[in-house]
Amino acid sequence: MARILKKSYVLVKIDTDRMTNGEEVAKRLRKGEGGGIPWMVILDGEGKALINSDGPGGNVGCPVTEEEAAWFFTMLERTNKGLTDKQLKILRREHAAFAKSIQGH
Repeated sequence: MARILKKSYVLVKIDTDRMTNGEEVAKRLRKGEGGGIPWMVILDGEGKALINSDGPGGNVGCPVTEEEAAWFFTMLERTNKGLTDKQLKILRREHAAFAKSIQGH
């Protein structure tokens, strides 16, 4: 999935335990709120948060269930600047395979 997402997004991982100031960066991005990890946020070019993984049912940091996946793809749909419909379809297919492998089906 990352190879497609990188066409429209800059992917950055922050490890709050291993990276210097990682916890402070995470707190700033989460506006001091706690929650589960992994957690993600999509920022614009100025660093303004556009949407995050706190969906209607809570954090979907590693979206596996249908509800979590729905929020993850809502995040992409609301912020997409360059992915084609074909690429989004591939992402959905790859994600479904990932979720199935995690759920053991």
